[in-house]
Amino acid sequence: MNPTDVAPEASPGHARFSEDVARIVNEVFGSDGKTVLDALSKPVRTYYVRCNTLKISPRELVDRLESLGLRVQQNPKIPEALGISFEGPFEVPLNDKQMTVDKHTAESVLQGANVYAPGILKCRSLRFGDEVTILSELDEAVGAGKVMMSTNDILTFRKGLAVKVDHHQFIGPNIRELSEFSEGLLYPQSLAAMVTARVLDPKPDELIVDMNCAPGGKLSHISQLMYNSGKVLGFDRNPQKIGKARQTLANLGCENVVLSIHDSRYLHRDMQDLEADRVLIDPSCSALGLRPKIYDFTTMARITALADYQKQFMKSASRIVKPGGVIVYSVCTFTAQECEEAVKFAEKDSGLRVAQQSPFLGSQGLASYAPTSLLCQRFHPHTDEIGYFIAKFLR
Repeated sequence: MNPTDVAPEASPGHARFSEDVARIVNEVFGSDGKTVLDALSKPVRTYYVRCNTLKISPRELVDRLESLGLRVQQNPKIPEALGISFEGPFEVPLNDKQMTVDKHTAESVLQGANVYAPGILKCRSLRFGDEVTILSELDEAVGAGKVMMSTNDILTFRKGLAVKVDHHQFIGPNIRELSEFSEGLLYPQSLAAMVTARVLDPKPDELIVDMNCAPGGKLSHISQLMYNSGKVLGFDRNPQKIGKARQTLANLGCENVVLSIHDSRYLHRDMQDLEADRVLIDPSCSALGLRPKIYDFTTMARITALADYQKQFMKSASRIVKPGGVIVYSVCTFTAQECEEAVKFAEKDSGLRVAQQSPFLGSQGLASYAPTSLLCQRFHPHTDEIGYFIAKFLR
């Protein structure tokens, strides 16, 4: 779920974030709070992709990417995790002609993307070939480039490449436009997300359930780690998201996955014979840990509602996993309500036991909420370039 688009009131100390977000950051990170908020507004300096070892080895992919002039570093603990360096910040030219884009588009431009027509909120008198500066909704210049369609075409058709961006604040590859992406040799994914599938540790002969499988990043990683053996069941209640997951799997060559349009909060009721060896819960969350953020005006009421929503998946997962089976829970946020409080719920209300994780690349959870949180794994936006939480349970 995406944060709300309208702020009830921005934090006095940081206009990009609501008072609730700023307060949560200060509660979790203490004296590092301002540093965290500043980091959240900037792109990551190392952008990770996952090598699809079903089609190519990490070494071969590194060679291909380096031949494009990219600086690539293979993670020593997650061999399929390849970090690509971004350079910057650089100044963006202020042209006479300008356009305003939505939050998602502005954040994508900061990470090297071009501008497509659906993301444009406002533009005037543009012609093919014009040089235009791209502004966020906060009137900040996030990029500049060459117009590829007129204002009339943008507003009439609402699809297609609108601006080929050639001036970015941060310079790095537009991953989804590389041939390596279209060939299914790699998939853009954060290091923490790759750690999640590794912590789940799926085996080739097992039955795995991904309760929140779209758009297919962790789902395809699970399939990859199983060498296309065994069986993976992927669920999402949104048909369009299932469609995106299906495209991801086809592009990457994942063949041991069965997708279903289903609200997995009710799997224990609707599929009473289901007994999974391992279950991944990666539910909708406040996404406060993702960078960069043009703004984020999420409220505490929304976070509370999301935390209650997430617990429903935990309860269902505890009933469909085999005795002795593994459940891994992950969210791309840092609120205690969605992280350590979820652990307490799993232990008290779902009868699950927190387990040690491997690999462990992050920091320990907040012990003040539950001693077993020390077994959980946190990633921090200002030191790890993403806010993220992973918990592992045994039934």
